[in-house]
Amino acid sequence: MERKAVAFSNNDVITIAWSFDKKPTGCLGFAIYRIDHQGTETPLPNKATFPDTEKDVKDKSSRKFPIQKFYWKDVYARMVADSTQNRLFSYRIVPLQGTPDNLVEMDLGSLVSNVVEISPEVGSNMKAYFNRGLISTQKVANFLDGNLDVDGLRARVEDFEGDARLRNDLSGDMVEALTGFMKKAENSGRIYAGLYELGDKELIMNLVNLGSKLSIILSNSVKKEDDLDREMYIPKGKTKPVYHKKSTDANDSAREKLRAAGAEVYKRNMPDGHIGHNKFLIYVDGADVPKAVLFGSTNWTPTGLCTQTNNTVVIEDEAFAQRYLDYWVQIKADNNAAGEDRKKLQAADFRKWNSSSGSFDIGGAKVQSWFSPNTPKARGTRGPNEAVPVDMTEVIKVIDGAKHAILFLAFYPGAPSLANWTAKAFKKNKNLFVRGMVTNDSASENFYYDLVGGTLPKREKGKYVPVKEDYRVRSADAFNGTKIPEGWRKEILSAGFAIIHDKVMVIDPFSKDCVVVTGSHNLGHKASYDNDENLAIIKGNKRLALAYATHVLDIYDHFSFRINYKKYGNGKNFLETDSEKFMGKYFDSNGAIKNEQLNFWLDGAKKGLS
Repeated sequence: MERKAVAFSNNDVITIAWSFDKKPTGCLGFAIYRIDHQGTETPLPNKATFPDTEKDVKDKSSRKFPIQKFYWKDVYARMVADSTQNRLFSYRIVPLQGTPDNLVEMDLGSLVSNVVEISPEVGSNMKAYFNRGLISTQKVANFLDGNLDVDGLRARVEDFEGDARLRNDLSGDMVEALTGFMKKAENSGRIYAGLYELGDKELIMNLVNLGSKLSIILSNSVKKEDDLDREMYIPKGKTKPVYHKKSTDANDSAREKLRAAGAEVYKRNMPDGHIGHNKFLIYVDGADVPKAVLFGSTNWTPTGLCTQTNNTVVIEDEAFAQRYLDYWVQIKADNNAAGEDRKKLQAADFRKWNSSSGSFDIGGAKVQSWFSPNTPKARGTRGPNEAVPVDMTEVIKVIDGAKHAILFLAFYPGAPSLANWTAKAFKKNKNLFVRGMVTNDSASENFYYDLVGGTLPKREKGKYVPVKEDYRVRSADAFNGTKIPEGWRKEILSAGFAIIHDKVMVIDPFSKDCVVVTGSHNLGHKASYDNDENLAIIKGNKRLALAYATHVLDIYDHFSFRINYKKYGNGKNFLETDSEKFMGKYFDSNGAIKNEQLNFWLDGAKKGLS
C-alpha cells in the first residue's frame, strides 16, 4: 500500500480516495477538509452520526462525525465555486481515533490530495457538462418539506424567474452550457438544431431570441392527455368515469413561438415506434463555416435539466461540426422527401448515408462519429440472428477491448445492449472493474442473466416475479418506502419516465487508450434500427474519461447506498463505534485493501492523471 490521497473532478462533483502505507488500526474514521486557493480549510459534513447523538446537533462536520470510508464525494464544491469564483480545491484527510465523545488525530499524520478544478474543461477543444439531476436526495426532500408531490416538484423546476433555487441546484451548469452555446450566434452566424423534446421556458426564450438566426428540426414529442371533446366512460372493472385519452405533440407550442420569431422550423413527425431522438446544436459562423457542436443526452425540458441525470459535450472543431451539419441537411432532405406521409421517413437513402462513420483527430483524441438509423430497414423480427448495427459493432469492439474497467449509465437501452455486451466481456476477463446503473431494470436483469446463464423470466400481469441483479449493474432506487434511515425523510425516485437518462460508457479511464462513448443513442439495437440518433466514440482523452468516470461512480454510489440499505439496513444510519467493523469493509485479514472501488481509484491513479 501507498500513502496517498487523490482527487478527481468534473464540473459537478469531486471524488477523493486515499490510503496509508498500512491498515490504520484503531481508526474511527476521517475528518476531510476542503482546501481553497487561499489555503483556507473547511471540514466536509457527514449526515451519519454516532448512536445516542442529539437529533438537533448543529455541528455535523466530519471532524466530529468522521467519514467511515476510504473514498468520498464533495457534492458541495460546485456551489462553493459558484459563490466564490474559486474553482480550485485540494483535500486534507485526517485519521481520527478514540471514542465518539473524544476523537483525536492519529499519529499517522494527514494526507493532502492533488489540486483539482470544478470545471467542464476537458481539453483545448472539448467541454463536458453534467447536471446534478438527482431528486432522490434528502436535500430535495427537505426543500419540499416532506411534501413529495411530483406535480409540485415539476412546477418548481419549471420556474426560472421566481424561486429558482431548486432548479438551479438540480440543473447545475446545464442551463449555462446550452444557453452559452446559443450565444455564440449573438453577433454573427447562426445555430442549426436537431431536438427531440423542447418544453423548457427559459431555453425556448433563448431560442426565440435567435430569431432568423435559428434553423431547427424539431421532432414530435407525443404525450397523452384527457380528450375533453369526448364523453367520459367507466373502464371495465371500475366504478368511476374517466376521460378518453388523446395523443398530442408536446412541442407544438414551442414550434409556433419559434416560427413567429422568424426561425426556420421543420417538424419531423415520426411514425409510431420511431423517435427523432437527437439533442444537438451546431454553430456556424458569419463566414458560413461550421465551428462547434453541442450534443449529449439532455432533453430541453425542465425534467431533462433537473429531475434526471444527463450529460452534454461541446466540441469545437470545424470538420466535426461540418459532419453534424451534413447530417442535419440529410434529415431535412429526408423530411422533405416524405412530405406528409410520415411512414416514408427514414428512407433508404437516409439510412445508407448514416451507415458510414466519420473519423477525426481533435485535441489529441481520436473521435469516431455515428448517426442513426443506419440499418437497411427498420427493426423487424428480433432474435439471436438479428444483424448487429454498424455503430453498435464499434461499441462492442471497445467493450471487448477493455483491460481494466467498464463503467456505464443507461436509461432504457432494450436488448441486446451495452448491458449484455458488458456481461460477456466480464465473463472473459473477471479482473475487469465493472459498474453500471440504469433506470429500467430490464437492462440490469439482462446483465445478470448473461453473466450467470439462463434467460429472462416471462412476466404476466398479476404475477410477481422478482428482479434479479448483480451488484455490479443495478437499477436505480430511492428511500420511497418504509425502510429508511432513522431521522431521514422519504424521497421521490422519479418525476417521469427517466431517473438516469445518461447514455454513456467509459472504458479504462486511466489508460492512454481510454474510451468515452456518449450521445443521444441509448446504446442498444433499437436506437440504431429505428431512431434519429447521434453517437461519438472518443479515444485517448484522459481528462474527459476521468470526468465521465467521476460522474458514473457518483451516480452508482448514490443509488447503491439506497439499494443496499433497503436490502440490509436495520433502520439506523449510525457510525460504527468499533473500528474493526468499519475497517472490515475495506481490508482483508492480512491488512490488504479488498474494496474493489477503492482499488480502482488508487491503482488507476498510479497510472497517472494526465
